[in-house]
Amino acid sequence: MKLNWSCKKALRSSFLITVFFTSIVKDAEAQSYSSIIYDKNLSENVGANSLLTLHNALSAFQDQNIPDSLFVENNAGTKSAGIGYRLAKMIVLDQQISGLVSLLQHEVFGHGARFRELGYDGNSYNVNLSFPFGSGEGFAQRGNLTDGYSAPTLQEGVVAGAIGGVESNSVLGNHLSAQILLNDALHYREALLYLLTQNNLLGYLWITRNNPGKLGLSNDMNNYIAGMNTLYPTGNRYDIDKLSNQSLISLINPLQYYSFASVLYQYLVMGQKQLKGIPMIKLGKVKYLPLLNYSLTPFGSQYHFMNYVRYKTMLFSADFKLGDNTFNNFYGLSLQGFNLVDTKKLAFNAHLDIWNQPELALEPNTTPGTENKIGGAIKADLIFRPFNQQNKLGLFLQMGYKTKGYTRGELLDKSFIIRYGISMRIAQR
Repeated sequence: MKLNWSCKKALRSSFLITVFFTSIVKDAEAQSYSSIIYDKNLSENVGANSLLTLHNALSAFQDQNIPDSLFVENNAGTKSAGIGYRLAKMIVLDQQISGLVSLLQHEVFGHGARFRELGYDGNSYNVNLSFPFGSGEGFAQRGNLTDGYSAPTLQEGVVAGAIGGVESNSVLGNHLSAQILLNDALHYREALLYLLTQNNLLGYLWITRNNPGKLGLSNDMNNYIAGMNTLYPTGNRYDIDKLSNQSLISLINPLQYYSFASVLYQYLVMGQKQLKGIPMIKLGKVKYLPLLNYSLTPFGSQYHFMNYVRYKTMLFSADFKLGDNTFNNFYGLSLQGFNLVDTKKLAFNAHLDIWNQPELALEPNTTPGTENKIGGAIKADLIFRPFNQQNKLGLFLQMGYKTKGYTRGELLDKSFIIRYGISMRIAQR
């Protein structure tokens, strides 16, 4: 089954469906905020926030209206039947929703966001439902270049056409990580979505590696390798074996294994929706969770050493980023603080990115810079809640600024950042 979506249709549908379902979902405790937001470019962050909110709302509605057991499971026969029922429900319903959210983020708010940034209009997207209804695959096609825009440089093309999709899924995965740790609970549907987004790049690399004769330059990973080897014609080169081996570092991630346990044991076997109390290292009054991750950039592949610290209802993260140095030496640091202020009416989050990287080639007939430059981005979220109920609508505003440079989810050139929309708390039970 094939679905054709435009970006605006996806965002509009996300808004309408979420408002409908949250209006009939009962109040429940949650520390994370869910938002449906808008910016001029309909960026990766817009997709990550809005689609995750849609996912949360649908999940909360399902929890209240679709049973996880049809009978008492008090012997081997009834337990086996219960597992079969939950597995069928997961394949027919839960996986379809999570797979579609991940795919829309990859195509519409990944490649599509970069196409829009580079001035392409009339872009089209094709997505398929997951097994057994479809292949679960999709693709994005750029439209026509808008008047006033120049043809993208090779480096811009690498970002838009090669890594835009997997980059966008990593943005969604990071939003989901914060949501899980803020709520100190992992719902099995969150776990399904986390496994899809967290392993989007790793899976893409290994599928490409294991199908060398079938996948040409229409494949994002082959495109990235060819583009990087052309951009930096030195003695060093990328190949699929090197990148796929590097990506295995992203498996050193406790949230991956918590997600597997949530899906395979907590839900399928035990019939319990949530894994409550995320295991973290206790350091006095704070809890700490480290993990490793991996990404692709316009300068080469990059390793992430991510650190999460939870204190009361606040969550802090520090992402130390280091390039693999095949073509360039580059590094960076991302800091985030969630619920720094959190009252009945007001909440405040802060985000800071700092990097030292080669200058991007964004002008026609230019090549990537050879000297590193320091740059950064700073953002703040303000959430105003005029209503007292937990899951009623509030107002969301994000403002900030970034210099020219690459950071996931933001424009390549220097720009002011402004996003606005609605926000709510949606607890899954």
